[in-house]
Amino acid sequence: MEEYLIELKGLSPQLVGRISINSSGELFNVEVDIIQSESGKIFNHVTILYNESDRKEALSLGVHHLQVFLDSKVHSR
Repeated sequence: MEEYLIELKGLSPQLVGRISINSSGELFNVEVDIIQSESGKIFNHVTILYNESDRKEALSLGVHHLQVFLDSKVHSR
């Protein structure tokens, strides 16, 4: 499993974005969450993407889904 932490500028410094990529044979599954930076506990589950054929594309899609989720929360205030 690969894990990427992403700073969430403009939000609480106690929260970070996390993208976890798991390989399943030749395919990749991506889990996107917002977690508490100290404990690693999930604050908000964003999405899971299944059966992506390219690891780099899987990471890019994870970042995109995190950004769309955050944008929707900012604009809904």
